[in-house]
Amino acid sequence: MERKQIRALGRRVKKIFIEHDEVKRIWSRFDGMRTYIKLDQFEDEDEEENDDDDKRNLFLTGLSGVGKSQIGKRYAKSVPRYTEIIDDEEIDIIPVIYVELPYPFTQAEFYKEILKALGTENFKKEPTVNELRNRVFHLLTKQRVEMIIFDEMNFIMRTKNFDNQSAMEMLKKLSNQLQLCIVCMGTPQIEKLHTMEDEYVRRFGRDRIERFEKCDEKFCELLERIEKAIESPNPIGLHDQSTGLPQLLHYYCQGRIGYLHLILKESFRLLNVYEENVQVEYSEIRLTVDIIKQAKFNLFRKNDHLITPDNVDKKEYMV
Repeated sequence: MERKQIRALGRRVKKIFIEHDEVKRIWSRFDGMRTYIKLDQFEDEDEEENDDDDKRNLFLTGLSGVGKSQIGKRYAKSVPRYTEIIDDEEIDIIPVIYVELPYPFTQAEFYKEILKALGTENFKKEPTVNELRNRVFHLLTKQRVEMIIFDEMNFIMRTKNFDNQSAMEMLKKLSNQLQLCIVCMGTPQIEKLHTMEDEYVRRFGRDRIERFEKCDEKFCELLERIEKAIESPNPIGLHDQSTGLPQLLHYYCQGRIGYLHLILKESFRLLNVYEENVQVEYSEIRLTVDIIKQAKFNLFRKNDHLITPDNVDKKEYMV
């Protein structure tokens, strides 16, 4: 029984995801983009498309560790999938898919990743790029995909032997021909892809996922919700500023959820939550400042693991 409790605790720590205000804001924007696509169905086919008012596509950027990938993955999972019988064939309807771009970026691997997200990845023989492209376009239409969330857009720029503009044209073609939404996610460096042509600026909106800039009430509220989600056998006081924990954690993660999650997972690993062969008393599991400091050191050693953002005074968050 005790081992089961410890395993359950470990799973809760691994799966931490809090729908804070920034997550809800981005998800609301995704919903709006999909609604815009559905409104197109009511337009006259002969009516000229107003590209200047195109709200279908988005460049979504944010610093490393702010939670972009989790926001994209969990949104895709949150939209219900279902099956329909069409002409005696059972079709999996997938309104939103999440695709992590390949590295190095190539046309073939790009289309293969889309097919994988659609549940098709086994091929009897190695298909040509044209065959892959045709299969992708066919299935995206057949399975009624409304939105594709492309993560790791930085991989396009890092692939030296693939032209950035060719990649952008591939994305534009998907959106134009299939009337679906495209979300491009990456760090702020991918803005270069967005601004390389006026046409891309017009067709793709821009948004940014912000970090928690200060160790303030919102950050402490996040920590309180995290502690409730963890359900540790002993109170931690993550949100209690009198313990020094919020200030310490904010300084270590600089308000970036991904790094905060890493530190918490490593902290509970140090408490032997994930060790099957180590005898642990569930009631004795207790997260302390010393454990958190050791976890940060294990992950990033003595060096600063992040570039200090602008307008941040390190002394303000030192404990």
